[in-house]
Order: sequence, then C-alpha cells, then structure tokens
Amino acid sequence: MRAPWSLADARQREDVEVGTGPWAPGWAVRLLLAVVAATALAVAWSGPGPQPPASMPILLGVLVLALACAPGLGLSGLVVLVVGARVLLGGPPPLGSTMLLVLLAHLVVWLGAVAARTRARTRVELAVLAAGAREGLPPQVGAQALAVVAAVVAEGGVPPGDGWRIAALALAAVVVVLALPRPTVLWWRRD
Repeated sequence: MRAPWSLADARQREDVEVGTGPWAPGWAVRLLLAVVAATALAVAWSGPGPQPPASMPILLGVLVLALACAPGLGLSGLVVLVVGARVLLGGPPPLGSTMLLVLLAHLVVWLGAVAARTRARTRVELAVLAAGAREGLPPQVGAQALAVVAAVVAEGGVPPGDGWRIAALALAAVVVVLALPRPTVLWWRRD
C-alpha cells in the first residue's frame, strides 16, 4: 500500500511560488535590537545618580554587541535587568525618561524574541513585525499608565498646581480602557 503523497510524487509536481510582502533581513532586526538596547542603557545612565566608572560603557557595549550577535542567549533580559538596576540604584528618573524606558524595555524584549527566532540571512516580513507590534500595544499602554503612577508616587504625591499629572493619569486610564481588546464571548457565558 502506498501513501497518498510520497517524495516521488513531489518530484513530479510543479514548483509553487509563495508571494511575500515587503521584508527586512534578519541582520537588520538584530541591528535594530542593538540600537534599541543601547538607547535604553543610555537613557538609564542619563538619569540621576552616580556616573558609571570608565569601564562600564565598554562592558555595556560588549553586552549590546553580544545581544546583536547571539540574541538566542537571553541577553535581552539581562539588558532590562541592567536598566532596572541602574534606575533602582540611581533614583527615579524624570517622568519622560521613565515612560521612554518602559517603552524601550518592551521593545528590547520583543525584538530579542523576534531576533532569537531568525538567522542573520532570514527574511522577516514587515507585516509580521507590524502584527507583533499591534499585539504589544495594549500591555504597553497599561505599562505606561503604571509608569505615570509610579513617577507621581516616587515624587511624593501630587503637589498643588500639578493638575497636568492628574490629567495624564486620567487620560492613561481612558486609553487603557479603549485599547484593551474586547472579548467576543463574555467569560460568564463560556461553556
């Protein structure tokens, strides 16, 4: 008995072309990962606190280079840990820097996951990257709202005259509610 499909049949079939959309090479994704990681580290070290020793930029450069060359090692998590440790030890950065660091940390983790699944010569469709970015938007909005709350609390609450911060918190809450996807079936109606 012969299988309905075999290698002999495959050799007799015509070639099939699969159309793809615009793409970026895998090395470009890795380069973007390195740029985002280096930016996150630079923003973290531009905040308050003691300045690093002269050898620290060299070590961080080696970390970013290793992340770009071997993203499958999980070094994107190490970059986020280094950024978090710097913020923790250096004191709370300004609100804008905090929000930027939250965004950059998410991008480092997401790009690290994408780069870890590709080789340098892989073609990564831009539609795949766009879909992944859209999926990461709701958690990013929530994280930004939490960053605003954390920055306000770290500065000792809301002093009089800082109504713009209260407005930012309210706007962040509205954006979170609007950005979260709605379930098609409500949880209490699931069978």
